[in-house]
Amino acid sequence: MSAEVFAGRVAVVTGGARGIGDAIARAFREAGAEVVVLDLAEPRAPREGVRYATADVSDPASVAAAFETIDAAEGRVDVLVNNAGIQRTGLVGRLAFEDWSAVIGTHLSGAFLCSSQAVPRMVAGGRGGAIVSIASTAAFVGLPGRGPYCAAKAGLLGLTRALSLEVAPAGIRVNAVAPGFTRTEMLQQALDNGSLQEDWMLERVPLKRFADPDEIAGVVRFLASDAAAYVTGQTVVADGGWTIQGVSAAPDWLAAPPT
Repeated sequence: MSAEVFAGRVAVVTGGARGIGDAIARAFREAGAEVVVLDLAEPRAPREGVRYATADVSDPASVAAAFETIDAAEGRVDVLVNNAGIQRTGLVGRLAFEDWSAVIGTHLSGAFLCSSQAVPRMVAGGRGGAIVSIASTAAFVGLPGRGPYCAAKAGLLGLTRALSLEVAPAGIRVNAVAPGFTRTEMLQQALDNGSLQEDWMLERVPLKRFADPDEIAGVVRFLASDAAAYVTGQTVVADGGWTIQGVSAAPDWLAAPPT
């Protein structure tokens, strides 16, 4: 994508210090945007030209203060990417309410709070805008031990549809991306603690590999760009084919090419 595609625009990426969020921040910066990352974590490798601001997306006051710094430093918001997320695992009945609340608060309430700050600024700017939220295939399938995560990601899809209708008259588009298994620090932690197993996962992905964060970032950047100007209220699933299969493998006689 040309470096001029987002020239003069400001993209705000939550949870952009690491993982998919870091890849998204880099993708927008390479396309010419001014990029602001909101995160509680410090970036391990800060990106040149990206401004990092500390913010807890689950806290209304922290989010409001962060957007006030954007008003002062960048003066506008054109793109919001709701990417911030955490993981807490445990079975319902054993999982603490605090862990449930932390996951819901970061993924779902965080998207609501940041969108609540971005939308009025986009409307006031009169230029429209784009909001992209990072959901997950967990919005469509059950993952034992990840009830809060599944619930939060499914909630993001509902919020995406409702918000897209509310802001369409202002020329603001709202979409979501649902990644499948992506090679991130969060995934590696799950592999290390045994809550996920790589062989089991790859066996179920038709493309037989994990996604690279840059591949997810490319989908996000497309949805925020003018190339997707007629796309709103939608969820793009980027999962290597995992969630569309009814049978994970065809028998030999069916899989053989026609002669």
